[in-house]
Amino acid sequence: MSAENVALVMSTRIGPDVDLSTLAADETASAEVLERIQHAFDPSFQCTMRFPGLAPVTYTGGVEGLGAAWRDWLKHWASYRIESEEVIDRGDQVVVVHTAYARSRPSTPETKLRRATVWTVRDERIVHVDFNMPYNEALESVPVGAPGDGD
Repeated sequence: MSAENVALVMSTRIGPDVDLSTLAADETASAEVLERIQHAFDPSFQCTMRFPGLAPVTYTGGVEGLGAAWRDWLKHWASYRIESEEVIDRGDQVVVVHTAYARSRPSTPETKLRRATVWTVRDERIVHVDFNMPYNEALESVPVGAPGDGD
């Protein structure tokens, strides 16, 4: 089921040319994206967002919780794009390594952040996502040979 889990996770990704801050600020566009990807998420879906200097925050409520998490994250950025670099198949978990290109204000230089996201899939639905993890921490959290590992 591992390759299918990777495909499911990647079907929810937004392209690197999309400014997520602008998207999050547009309620209609945000709702359309959430509706388009809702099929991939379990109704009991939860996600964790890691904010710098704070304890991780968990969001519940299915795909609506996902939207709330991203709005909370993106309100701190004038622009924010993500480019996926690597997808690591670990069976029931998929690690997506990405680089974020962000500006805190329109006139500031772009900041480059390398982070990772750990997606957990059960019964062909995404049940949990841990966003904004440091790269090494994400890889350590899902070791090679984890249950369900397709390799």
